[in-house]
Amino acid sequence: MPIDLSNSLASGLGLSPDPSVLVQVFDRIALPTFVIDNNHVILHWNSALEALSGLKREEMVGTCNQWKPFYQSPRPCLADLIVDGGHNSDVEHYYKDKYRPSSLIPDAYEAEDFFPECGENGEWLHFTAASLLSPTGEVIGAIETLSNISARKKAEFELLERERTYRELSITDALTGLNNSRHFYDQLGTALENSRRYLHTFSLCFLDLDNFKALNDTYGHMVGDRVLETFGTLIKACLRSTDSAFRYGGEEFAIILPSTDFNGAINLADRIRDSLANHNVPVPDNGKINVTASVGITEFRAGDDARTILQRADEALYEAKRSGKNRSCYLL
Repeated sequence: MPIDLSNSLASGLGLSPDPSVLVQVFDRIALPTFVIDNNHVILHWNSALEALSGLKREEMVGTCNQWKPFYQSPRPCLADLIVDGGHNSDVEHYYKDKYRPSSLIPDAYEAEDFFPECGENGEWLHFTAASLLSPTGEVIGAIETLSNISARKKAEFELLERERTYRELSITDALTGLNNSRHFYDQLGTALENSRRYLHTFSLCFLDLDNFKALNDTYGHMVGDRVLETFGTLIKACLRSTDSAFRYGGEEFAIILPSTDFNGAINLADRIRDSLANHNVPVPDNGKINVTASVGITEFRAGDDARTILQRADEALYEAKRSGKNRSCYLL
């Protein structure tokens, strides 16, 4: 036999079954709250929920439209799932990775989600739904309370963005936009470990701008910085998404090329050199100059550590410089 939830609630609270009394009780709850019976019909829709949703209780009570403030089309709210038995599989289906069992209320759930249909620009809400029981323990309805956590979420996202920006700045060379030398050593260690563990090769390139000191002395540091910035841009344009480029120091740069042998590294180095040599860099009095670079290349080999592979790449770069500059040399 159906149980009148309003009468049961009033009786449990020691109140008159007069509906206006219960309306007053729920309006005293500062959190947006609604109550449904075991037929999913709304019995109470308090003033705080009116303010949040923009929907008056007169148009909501007696309907099954509790979804309206939150979703574009009819679907169960958390309270509806509680009335239907509160099965984890059902809650998981609708609130995957967004819910957890309540730590305070047995057989209740709480969740957080963003509701684009709520308010003018959407709102982040935290909500809790719990069953309402008859004196004999029968589920006769459910109550759902909500709180607007948009301000907290905004602060969390801003903090995450600041942390992300800080992490990026901490590993980025400000002038060229490439990774800095500190990050280079971290990534080189990772590349060495991956090659030892998975038997994958990788190549390391050292790049050095030719005659850079003379360029700085002739045209000044502003032109020198422009050349460094241009070279960083040209390097990035030639890389795959898996490659990593670094400003190693001054006019020296490094590139780590995962799963690339020395032949592939030479091809990349030559593309970068050609791109730089064919690029006109503006200088004062409407002039333009062409800059070249030398590249030293080596490939990972069994037994390598950071010292040995760096030494070979450095020796290969020295050979490129000694042999006339604007060339790529490799040392295996």
